[in-house]
Amino acid sequence: MTQTNLKPNARKEEFLDLAEDLFARLGYEKTSVDRIVFEIGLSKGAFYHHFKSKSDLLDAALARMLQRVEGQLIELLETKVPAIEKLRNFILCLDAVKSENRKSSLQIGKFLLQDANAILLGRMRRAANLRFVPMLATILEQGALEAKFHLDNPQLVARIVWELGEAMEEALTRQLLEAPGNRIELSELSNIYNTYMMAVERVIGAPEKSLHLTDDKMLRSWIKAIPHNEVIRSQTDILQIFPRDR
Repeated sequence: MTQTNLKPNARKEEFLDLAEDLFARLGYEKTSVDRIVFEIGLSKGAFYHHFKSKSDLLDAALARMLQRVEGQLIELLETKVPAIEKLRNFILCLDAVKSENRKSSLQIGKFLLQDANAILLGRMRRAANLRFVPMLATILEQGALEAKFHLDNPQLVARIVWELGEAMEEALTRQLLEAPGNRIELSELSNIYNTYMMAVERVIGAPEKSLHLTDDKMLRSWIKAIPHNEVIRSQTDILQIFPRDR
């Protein structure tokens, strides 16, 4: 592959773009540095000029994702809407980033949840916490002033809510990736999501079901991202692995 001369930052972005694509198609563990440099048409020296290791590449890719969503959330905070609407949009914005490439998100989630990667997972969670918890606290402060949220310490409650979100994401990821025989029951995913959202509503003193934002279409799209999955058919709702909705 013939490569044109690129500025250093542009070359690094090119590596990150390719890495995100390969992680989605092959999975993190099967994406080697050799494969990356082969597809990009450069030497290993060019790769190691920008990244210390494949793990460092993943770290940079995740940091770039956080940076992208940070810009969207800053714009969200500046909108003149009620706090409950801002909080809903805050949650949907975070989900939209992962939803841009569900297969890649699941592959990265599977890698990060391995015991051997606990340090990396903790580092990424701290990075996200530092970026987004202050934004969440700002929304909760507004909600308290509007008398829509009933809480005493927005900063502390924001940290608790964020930790609930981390726990929910881990529970959903494990359900998607570790279900026996890859048999995923839609109702179980919905139950996990709605139970955590109910806990968040109670912690911030918001109206019941005001944060129940998921739907079957969204959950099915995550199930479809798992290769060779099966969906358990309930008596009330027969679910197809490849539904008509896109």
